Amino acid sequence: MRIETERLIIRNYELMDKEDLCEYMLQRVNSEFEGYPDFTAEKAESEIKYRMESDEFYAVELKDSKKVIGNIYLGKRDFNSREIGYVLNENYHRQGYITEGCIAVIEYMFKAGVHRIYAECAPQNTPSWKVMEKVGMEREAHFRKNVSFHNDANGEPIYWDTYVYAILNNM
Repeated sequence: MRIETERLIIRNYELMDKEDLCEYMLQRVNSEFEGYPDFTAEKAESEIKYRMESDEFYAVELKDSKKVIGNIYLGKRDFNSREIGYVLNENYHRQGYITEGCIAVIEYMFKAGVHRIYAECAPQNTPSWKVMEKVGMEREAHFRKNVSFHNDANGEPIYWDTYVYAILNNM
């Protein structure tokens, strides 16, 4: 897949993206929302290879600098639907990049015949659900204590609520 917007290129990962991937993934090691506690710089090689082979992870590249600043995830789900997710380098927050990228990806997927695209996030993750609303998704559900990304001091899972947002293909 390759999608161009005014400022971005959304495309498959390439080996040359390893340093940029490592930069934003290391920011997520201790992230409050969906952290990657096991990620290290040494694991960047295997992670970039995994993403290069995946048809669910797409690099978000700035057109002007060719820097990969994050990714958009498009998980294949039952009933001709996709789950969308996104991660953005902290140095590029609040500039509209993920909104711009998600709008383009949703349009692309709908033209390809996908019926429904949905996303989940913690209610406390206001920037994430605001993106979902900006791209036209509607809140459909509030699931209580249904996911866990972290453990407490005793190693027990800490469960989070999630909002579920979706948009239907009306093309």
